[in-house]
Amino acid sequence: MDPIGDLRQDHAALRKKLALLESALEIAPEARTVLREMCFSIQRLLQAHCRRELQVFQEAQHVLASSMRLSEVTHHAASLQLVRSVNELLLSGMRASVPIIVLRLSQFIEQLNEQIDAQERSVYPLIAPAGQEPQQVAEGISPGMSVNEILQRFPQTEPIFTQLRINRLREGYESVDELAWRHGIDVSQVLEQLREAVGSS
Repeated sequence: MDPIGDLRQDHAALRKKLALLESALEIAPEARTVLREMCFSIQRLLQAHCRRELQVFQEAQHVLASSMRLSEVTHHAASLQLVRSVNELLLSGMRASVPIIVLRLSQFIEQLNEQIDAQERSVYPLIAPAGQEPQQVAEGISPGMSVNEILQRFPQTEPIFTQLRINRLREGYESVDELAWRHGIDVSQVLEQLREAVGSS
């Protein structure tokens, strides 16, 4: 298992979702239902990522201690709070004005992208296994990867998704973590099945 690789894959999934959210803001900022669904999806992925990231950072505290404090590297909390506040605005219905929602979401997108870039530039290289370059992320499957991404890279996993009754057309863009949550399945079991399918071929 490559925890830094998993965190990088989470970041890649978050970047994709942020790009979709940014497009939605440009195309139809008044589509509150769409924005709300996207924000909840991002919030869930970010919460799961923060938990994994905190665990990795705590395990690597001895490495980070010489360079920076743990509080300096776990700064997704502010972004998580910002997306939560936007979700509350979106849930409040028509009372929240569209310009305020757009402004906060734009701030969130910019802030989270900056944090991701900063972590990958200054923190991850400190705690990545020796000799591992950022481009050499494990070829494994992480909870942040979308179904379509997994199927594209690992076509042998298709029977697993079929068995789980995952609708590729409707749910293909969602992460494994989100799908497991929506279907009431333990994400670790899904990941294990997918990794076994990849390993056995």
